[in-house]
Amino acid sequence: MERCDLLIKNAYVLSMDDRRRVFPHGAIAIKGRRIAAVGPERLVVPQFAPERTIDADGAPVHPGFVETHVHLMHTIRGAFPDVFKNYSEGVQRFARWWDALTDDDEYAGSLLTCIEMLHNGTTCFAEAGTIFEPDVAALAMEKVGIRGVLADPFLWDRLSLPPVNRAPANLDRCLKLMGGQLKRNRNADGLVRGYVALYGVASASDELERAGKACADENAAILAQHQSFVATDTNDDDRRFGEHPLVHFESLGILGSNCLMFHLNHLRPDEVRAVEDSRMSVAWCPAASMVSGSGGTFHGCHSELYRRGVNVALGSDSATLGYRFDAGLQGFLAVLTARERLGDRQALNSEDALIMATINGAKALGMESEIGSLEPGKKADIVIRTMDIPEAIPGINVAQSLIFSAGSRSVDTVIVDGVIVVQKGRCTRVDESQAFLEARNATRRMTERLGIRAEPRWPHVE
Repeated sequence: MERCDLLIKNAYVLSMDDRRRVFPHGAIAIKGRRIAAVGPERLVVPQFAPERTIDADGAPVHPGFVETHVHLMHTIRGAFPDVFKNYSEGVQRFARWWDALTDDDEYAGSLLTCIEMLHNGTTCFAEAGTIFEPDVAALAMEKVGIRGVLADPFLWDRLSLPPVNRAPANLDRCLKLMGGQLKRNRNADGLVRGYVALYGVASASDELERAGKACADENAAILAQHQSFVATDTNDDDRRFGEHPLVHFESLGILGSNCLMFHLNHLRPDEVRAVEDSRMSVAWCPAASMVSGSGGTFHGCHSELYRRGVNVALGSDSATLGYRFDAGLQGFLAVLTARERLGDRQALNSEDALIMATINGAKALGMESEIGSLEPGKKADIVIRTMDIPEAIPGINVAQSLIFSAGSRSVDTVIVDGVIVVQKGRCTRVDESQAFLEARNATRRMTERLGIRAEPRWPHVE
């Protein structure tokens, strides 16, 4: 018998491999960071002598979710009201918050976001390039044990948004910073990797766009940016380009298989063709669109892109737009909004949501050969659910249950890089109570620094 470090048995395994194989009575063997075997329990278990065994008790086991668009500004949640007069007012508030952040505040927010994502079954994510000190975020990620990719902060050279004083819109500044996080890719086994992210939404010149693509291509990295989030930035691009932005980016040579665009809530038919032809990826953030009223559920065509073979993945965005860092919730909303918009119950299904949350997310980050499915040789990023909640019962259709009813409440155990980082719903590597206290203190410091007071809509009586 071959030795292994961990054996998961008595599991309903959703492999998410190319054939989407499911092993209703399955097992997974893990050696070090990687999966050694996946398959029917009767074939896997006799092969291995494990150091440790987990009995999944018949519960679903699947690859960790991959969030393709996250802002680690968790401590801002609730500091501002959930309604703004317009998009510009909301961004102005964010700009004030960003300008006032300290390293301690960024660490507290990053730590709390990572804990929440792990609790919800996310094992890898892409930060959107809005952390001023990426080393601080990397420290938090490594402490809790979550995988992710970081980018250099606020690469923009055109003022299409209210200014952030700490990150002036300047091409020279951007070119000096660009590619700084790619050093993390030298360690093939590191939890934290780097990629190139422009801020986007009409804030980049053609020269900056070309520089970003060249940097990504030269370093075999991903290039990402916010794009076509609201009609405001889309119309701005239309005016300055004299054509639709995705068509313009196609003519610049920006689009390609290593390109990831966040949002794309407003696309026209010629842009759909450009997206499809380029083999790029899309980070669909349905909650962010709905919270901001940006129109993505009316004007977006994410489900059609997905059906036409475009690699559509999911993102929770931020604590002021998506509010919850929960990829499973994003999958649920993706299915519902697609059906509602098209008036078609067959527009998307629960299996589609799982594909977007796992292997499509891995592909969007250029990591599909390492994560996103449960296959021998891949990194052991695994989520074990529980059936001990009413929403998981009767469990007749497991995929449907995971997306439609059980949701993140059923996450029991999370494994990243072969290490158990969540057990029985609690992080194993950090004191959660202390992390929560640090986050509350960071929010208190920030609100006092900025003179922010709660804006309740109902009277509070002491």
